[in-house]
Amino acid sequence: GGGARRAPVAVVRPIRCSLEELYSGARKSASHEGRSFVIDVKPGWKEGTRITFEEAGVCFQLAQEEHPRFSRRGHDLAAVAFCGLLDLLVRGSSHEVRTLDSRTLRVRLPPRRLSVKVSGEGMPLSRPEAGRQRGDLVLNLFADWAVAADQARQWGRTALWVGGALLFFTNTSLFFGLVFAYSFFANANGGRAN
Repeated sequence: GGGARRAPVAVVRPIRCSLEELYSGARKSASHEGRSFVIDVKPGWKEGTRITFEEAGVCFQLAQEEHPRFSRRGHDLAAVAFCGLLDLLVRGSSHEVRTLDSRTLRVRLPPRRLSVKVSGEGMPLSRPEAGRQRGDLVLNLFADWAVAADQARQWGRTALWVGGALLFFTNTSLFFGLVFAYSFFANANGGRAN
């Protein structure tokens, strides 16, 4: 076409932001080749968001610093709390959670529950959707269960591959029988092996 071509962005530079800065928004300054740039970080921006200054041939990419109390999954925040065995099994437990904007929330976990979701107490949505302005806060007891479940799934797949290889070499007929049965039930169940 006859349009002017843009010069490619040659340099990507990280801009480190705390979780509080990504929650509330912040004004960050950075420099590149002797020039100063001001970056207005909007509330709810995520790690990896890029701010490009085409005329200078530089792009700044947000890098989220690790936070001592919260981890972020999209617009949701997760925190870990601890309680005694009696509270876990019988009484339930109450916890005070200091939010990123310095408020204190009192969160109650009923007995025999390992996590609870507090709606609207997560990260702000950079583009609000269907009346929702913020993600959720998930308070977990003892561990971040979403991370633990992902790790268990990965280990499960690894164990399945190793077990399948071992079965193939030790009892080939059983291996092929199980593969046949799996494919039969997967096809009979509309392609899902549930």
